[in-house]
Amino acid sequence: MQPLTIVHTESHRQWGGQEIRIFNECAWMHGRGHRVVVIAPRASCLYRRAREQGWRTHAVAFRDLGLPLDMLRLRGLLKKIRPHVFNTHGNIDSKAGLAAAWGLGIPCVIRSRHHSPPVRPSWYNRLLYRRLCDVVFTTGDVITRQLVADLDAGRRRVITITSGIAVPGTLPDPEDARRRLAAELGLAEGARFIGCVSLLDPGKGQDVLIDAFARLAAVFTRHHLVFVGDGDYGRELRRQVPASIAGRVHFPGFREDPWPCFRALDCHVLASTRYEGTPQVILQAMFAGCPVVATRTGAIPGIVRHGVTGLLAAPGDAASLAAAIRNTLAEPREAARRAREALRYVRTHHTLDAMGEKTLSVYRKVLAAKKGRDVFAQSSR
Repeated sequence: MQPLTIVHTESHRQWGGQEIRIFNECAWMHGRGHRVVVIAPRASCLYRRAREQGWRTHAVAFRDLGLPLDMLRLRGLLKKIRPHVFNTHGNIDSKAGLAAAWGLGIPCVIRSRHHSPPVRPSWYNRLLYRRLCDVVFTTGDVITRQLVADLDAGRRRVITITSGIAVPGTLPDPEDARRRLAAELGLAEGARFIGCVSLLDPGKGQDVLIDAFARLAAVFTRHHLVFVGDGDYGRELRRQVPASIAGRVHFPGFREDPWPCFRALDCHVLASTRYEGTPQVILQAMFAGCPVVATRTGAIPGIVRHGVTGLLAAPGDAASLAAAIRNTLAEPREAARRAREALRYVRTHHTLDAMGEKTLSVYRKVLAAKKGRDVFAQSSR
């Protein structure tokens, strides 16, 4: 395949799983000689990181009140760039971007849907998902099924491409990572950890995890709970920590390199209460060999098979979550068995190569169907 020009838009400003997925996909495509363009708010993490990589970037605010102006700016940019592939990701940039791309003759227009809130079958959403794009990418089959069933989007047009993760060449020794984390937090060398590596957000169920930990603290007296990440919800979350466990709940902040944190944990917990795609933090924990506990929401049960690659709890249920964590800590041999199976699963299904190759295969099919091969030379460099 000759080099493609691929444009991605993203309206979100934070650095979470969706933005990491876009960044990793861009890096993979760039590494294979394709031209990547990122259009995002100037203040967003994705925009900054794309510029640091030397990729072509354009700043668009993507605000609801400025939607008409954003659409006009995007249309002008797309006319100049003349991409082979145009892929929108967030709700606001998809509204502006898909309308802006209409009628420009872009060979492959994609709307990505990363999370699992049901899309209402309104006339407007039917227009977005059925008429203004060629293909819809989702990160989990549960999202695909909803779009096909409720919006009649067409099973061949809605394609599940689960996330692949970027992995390090080497991982730190778990005991060394645990001791380092204990020292950083000013704890005794024998301290052990349950943790959540994630954006601090109400939908991640971190308040439920605090409640679950409070139920276990008297039994697992050496364990501490750590929240690795940042977000506006962090202030509220700190206020929800009961005084009885205040000294055992820690917020060390965002880590550019989260792998030592995963390696330091006896159990990684993502207690999401709603609307998940395929969370990359779960895949990362699995690759790190860390036993995982998660909730039955969104596309999570597609990767955390209960009793096989991890344990599942009911969303929003602190007692159910505490039981799954207790099982993981009290039965380390079984937890280690699940962790080994989880590692095999991630290595087989969630590599960047697997994600990238499947994405490219869709590009090829759409471009071939539209006879897109004759537009390669027209794209701007």
